[in-house]
Amino acid sequence: MKNTTIMLTFLGAFIITWMTLAGAAYLLTDIPTYKECMTHGGVLMLMLIFGWIPAVIVSMDVDENLNHY
Repeated sequence: MKNTTIMLTFLGAFIITWMTLAGAAYLLTDIPTYKECMTHGGVLMLMLIFGWIPAVIVSMDVDENLNHY
């Protein structure tokens, strides 16, 4: 159960990070739709390089909190 919780936390944080980066790209560029921003090469490259970092930090924090119980 603990591993499932950590996995879902990682996926949730990863998706929220992706949506945030795509939203910033949508607001700061001239790309006409949010859907195009989600699949734009620049956003995907940023997710590959930096997108996993917040998800790992959140997952480590959840793991630490679950170890206390």
